[in-house]
Amino acid sequence: MAIKLLTFDLDDTLWPCMATIMQTERRLHEWFAEHHPGVSDLYSIEQLREKRRQLAEQHQHIAHDLTALRKKSFSLLSREMNYSTEQEEQFILDAFELYISERNKVSLYQDVIPTLERLKPHYRLGAVTNGNADIYRIGLGHLFEFSWSAADAGQQKPHPTVFNSLLSKHQIKTHEVIHIGDDPISDIKGARQSNIRAIWLNRNHTPWPEALEPPLIEIDQLNQLPEILKRL
Repeated sequence: MAIKLLTFDLDDTLWPCMATIMQTERRLHEWFAEHHPGVSDLYSIEQLREKRRQLAEQHQHIAHDLTALRKKSFSLLSREMNYSTEQEEQFILDAFELYISERNKVSLYQDVIPTLERLKPHYRLGAVTNGNADIYRIGLGHLFEFSWSAADAGQQKPHPTVFNSLLSKHQIKTHEVIHIGDDPISDIKGARQSNIRAIWLNRNHTPWPEALEPPLIEIDQLNQLPEILKRL
């Protein structure tokens, strides 16, 4: 069965995520302190994080869409500051632009670009993510045919809708796809639920969850992938 499409998770697969998120939140809080001190005086970084968590629980219809959720959080903050409609619109615009700019300042793992460049002549490459990182802002757009997010699908991995909608949109069959990701549930279980084979990229040598069926293949470096694919 010929493999035609490789899909890649982004956060913690192509770059470490947490350091980027923490830096983004620090920069955003510094920006609040400089331009909207009412927000930074009222809330710490940790308190703002908790407010977003509660917001996601209260607004399940947008919980899968991290961009919509982030903008909603900015909107609510602006109202707490008693901003006018015009001020609120500008606040959301400016705050989100700072956020998304910082969010996409990632540090790629060293094997990412060489591996993708090696694979690109032989396979279609796509990104499948629950987050709102932007491969084009990051500088990887030329290596991918498309990016598909939870916001596009209307659900987050591991919900089958994510991969099923992707298959439908790109008119490709399950046996023609391999998904590569770091998360046992969202990536490996998620792909498996749509009958897609998945390769677990386990850079940190984390034990596999006993409750889950083992992955098809486990690798600890992305640069192992080309040789693995030859055997498949």
